[in-house]
Amino acid sequence: MASTNASDTYFGSYARFQTADKRSGALLASSDNAVGDIGEIVWKLDERKRQQAWLENPYGQTIGCLDHADSHKLALCHAKGWILRYVLSFTAYSEEPAPGVYWGQVAVFAYPPRYRDEFDTFVKAFARAAADGSRPDPSMNAAGVARVLADPSGWTPSNKVKIPKGDGRTVILKDHRSAHDKLLDKSRSGSIGCYIVSWAFLLALVAGVVWLLRSMGLF
Repeated sequence: MASTNASDTYFGSYARFQTADKRSGALLASSDNAVGDIGEIVWKLDERKRQQAWLENPYGQTIGCLDHADSHKLALCHAKGWILRYVLSFTAYSEEPAPGVYWGQVAVFAYPPRYRDEFDTFVKAFARAAADGSRPDPSMNAAGVARVLADPSGWTPSNKVKIPKGDGRTVILKDHRSAHDKLLDKSRSGSIGCYIVSWAFLLALVAGVVWLLRSMGLF
């Protein structure tokens, strides 16, 4: 996890996470965890009684943890009383190491409370760019931080970061916000019409799978 050049005001980087087991990978694949979602960093003790950073999504569900090195860097920010946020970038499944692992990357952010409004606005703009499938670089030098503080709503992505390769055979599960995710966003915001459409989409999808299986003579 590479640090920024403005460590006294801001920290931003990509960090890899993985789920605790395959069962929790099902939660990661659900619509409750869409690319571009903004979540929080929470803390748990690992097996060696060290503070480990875990990702808590907007619905209060814990979806995975960062490794010790990345957890340590964020713990230093946490100790200073900084605000910690993440934006989900992509999710994946790799067959190695056995028996397979669900993992992905998040952009992590840390900043002091006195700049909460400015950086909260920036993180939301970053999340919108991530939702469209872009991989903007969350790291910023001192000049970049100064521009965000001066005009947080005017931030636009510039440099992009490629999705890293996983170990062994890897499948990218999500790398952008799907049309169904966007429908759910609107239904959660109170749009009944979009809620009905989203359920109709799911029912149509299930019907299509059933038809395919029957046509193949599986039942």
